[in-house]
Amino acid sequence: MKKHAFVPSMDGRLEDRVVMSHAHAAGIVVNLPGGGSNFVPNSAILTTRTYHNVLTQIHRSITTFGRSQGTDADYNRVSHDVGRQLNRLPYAQQEGLTDYATSSLNYYAPSESRTAYSDLRSTVVSYLSYEVLNGQVAIRKSPGHFFSDADVYGKNAAIFNQAQPLT
Repeated sequence: MKKHAFVPSMDGRLEDRVVMSHAHAAGIVVNLPGGGSNFVPNSAILTTRTYHNVLTQIHRSITTFGRSQGTDADYNRVSHDVGRQLNRLPYAQQEGLTDYATSSLNYYAPSESRTAYSDLRSTVVSYLSYEVLNGQVAIRKSPGHFFSDADVYGKNAAIFNQAQPLT
């Protein structure tokens, strides 16, 4: 009985193929509220799924901090965790959002964790609003519905109050 096995060959066909992954575009062009347009690279496109995950992980970190004793190690832990999540937002580290937010956490006691989360979330919304309205960042809707989509879509949207969101 003859066994059939794969035999590699160098026929050059693979070298002629175009790689389809991310070969179609390096970003998108967005319309600015005052007129005009701007190119937004793929690295500056935030999905609503990522935004939701960032807020969820920040909430978890701050809630854990709220149950802590408020030692230096607790402050270091919450600053590290929040900073890691904020760095997932486009240009957050370059624009100084991460440093600003993590350094401000030192002014909250563990009993003020709800206030800390509320202030941090509003800071993130303000940052994203500014970046989106200036055409530096775009937000793309992910499949599914997340609680944080209310920040992006709808009549009371905090981030897109003048421009139409990407779909």
